[in-house]
Amino acid sequence: MSSLPMKRMVLYKHGVGYFERRGTLSGETLTLSFPLEAMDDVLKSLIVIDRSGQVRNIDVATPQDRAALIARGSIHLSDKQSLLDLLRDLRGRMVRLTLTGKQGETISGFVIGVDVEAAEPLRRALVSLYLSDERAVRPIPLDEVARVELLDDAANNDLAFFLRAAHNDERNRTATIHLTPGEHDLLVGYVAPAPAWRVSYRLLCEDGDDGTARCLLQGWGLFDNQLEEDLVDVEVTLVAGQPVSFRYRLYEPQTPERPLIGDEARPQPKVASPQDRRLRAMASMEPEMLFMKAPPPSVSIEAMTESAAPVAAGEERGALFAYRVTQPVSVGRGKSAMAPILGVTLAGRRELVYNRSRRERHPLAAIRLTNETGLTLEQGPATVLVNGEYAGEAVLPFTRAGAELTVFHAVELGVTVEESSSTTQQLHSLRLQDGDLFLDEYQLRFRRYTITSTIADPCTVIIEHPRTENTELVDTPPPLAEAGKLARWQVAVPAAGKAELVVCERRLLSRRQEIRSLSGERLQEFLRDKVLDQDTFQQLSAILNLFRQISAAEQTIAEHERERQRIFERQQRLQQQIAPLRSDGEEGALRQRYVVTLAQLEDQVERIEAAIAEQQALIQKLQERIERRLRRQKELKPAP
Repeated sequence: MSSLPMKRMVLYKHGVGYFERRGTLSGETLTLSFPLEAMDDVLKSLIVIDRSGQVRNIDVATPQDRAALIARGSIHLSDKQSLLDLLRDLRGRMVRLTLTGKQGETISGFVIGVDVEAAEPLRRALVSLYLSDERAVRPIPLDEVARVELLDDAANNDLAFFLRAAHNDERNRTATIHLTPGEHDLLVGYVAPAPAWRVSYRLLCEDGDDGTARCLLQGWGLFDNQLEEDLVDVEVTLVAGQPVSFRYRLYEPQTPERPLIGDEARPQPKVASPQDRRLRAMASMEPEMLFMKAPPPSVSIEAMTESAAPVAAGEERGALFAYRVTQPVSVGRGKSAMAPILGVTLAGRRELVYNRSRRERHPLAAIRLTNETGLTLEQGPATVLVNGEYAGEAVLPFTRAGAELTVFHAVELGVTVEESSSTTQQLHSLRLQDGDLFLDEYQLRFRRYTITSTIADPCTVIIEHPRTENTELVDTPPPLAEAGKLARWQVAVPAAGKAELVVCERRLLSRRQEIRSLSGERLQEFLRDKVLDQDTFQQLSAILNLFRQISAAEQTIAEHERERQRIFERQQRLQQQIAPLRSDGEEGALRQRYVVTLAQLEDQVERIEAAIAEQQALIQKLQERIERRLRRQKELKPAP
């Protein structure tokens, strides 16, 4: 609580607010109380302006809690026997005791201690004093003591410190502003945590005769008073957007740890690793409806406009937008307030919009608007009324002035949309490049929307189709609008009838194919599809014929190589059989027969190798003829 009243509040959407206190003050100090969790932000942002004097300094209460404060003192008093605890903690201190009785005897001495009877600690307790001048100890019943006077300054200060600490509010901390003597005209401003303000909208839509609609967009700002005081005639500003804000530890003292050095040992110094030097970063940071004629409206735009006129003015503030409430606001402690901050009539259009990502099978009833309020709209819930009747709810997104706004507020179950997809390939052209054939093909992606209506009146459905990247529309009606990855078509649907929209997207793809892998049938298809003219077809047919001759030669070579391999295997067996035979006698005759056979087999190998060389030469000639034809045939001409 503060004697300086709150005069201005600026509330934001991300959990902070700017607060400003103003007023006059006589004296040299001003004490402000803040919630404990607000102290870091207060110390980071506090400003004090004295228009008729000077600010000397500001001191802030220690961040320690009550128990920690009390632990720092020498006197610790309990809740049940504080006098006994005081006399106990005054041991060794000089006191003066005034006793009961007619004489009012006083005794001065050093407190030795307190002896307590557990059964009756207050009635049967003795306090013992040491009388230094008499060199005597005098026990005094505690129930005879009428007054205790502390003659030791340190003891007096310790008792005062304990009482201040015991009075300390655990939830709040204080900041004391020290001023020069005299009168002061003060302004104190600071940032502190605050509940985010909220906004809720009312959207009233009335149908016109030309298919358009007249819409009243009304906005109410809602904010809370969680301060420990009533707010009286306070200037309130509600800011849309989000300035950068963060928590920074300023209030709690931070004492860096230092190494403890001892004399017992002198170890070698340790080199600190990068891991030892790392710093820890801190950061806080579907109702249903049908389009049908309604009865006369019970709520009209005129009635709502007259009953709640907006009391806020809009102001652009760079990246932010502020709603400044033009009338002073009074809110009791712990209460909330609502203020009409927006009330503008706009031109709109009611639509049925189908987008599978939002809702499958059924379109959504929507109201399409342009934000011509001149204000930035903060995100918030909206209640939608159509022709005076409740029609659903929505969440309005954050919308800059001039931007388009679509409010989806209901599901139209009287209209069903079925989707089907298919893909096909369509050859576009052929290209020759480095002896290879490249086929340019169109990939066609079809999306069919079948719209079925059970509504008694004709209706129009907006189809929102997600566009495929790197494609173009073909054989498709021009879209109503196209932005980014979304295209919109308007489809008229008859009463209790059907309508259809087919979207075809085309993308050109290329793939490589070896010419020799083509078949005559495939080449005939190119000619039939008019991808090639007759002359080019003849040229490619001749090249394919040459490739077939090469394939035949390669097959002949493969047969020769298999025959040569069989001969080699037979030669190896004969050589193994000759090795153990003698040169004379019957073995000599057999050996001679084997030698003759080997010679005949060698002749066959030579004839086979000659045939292989002949086929290889033929392949070389055929390849050269193909290359010459390909050089002449640089382009493949489609049929006219």
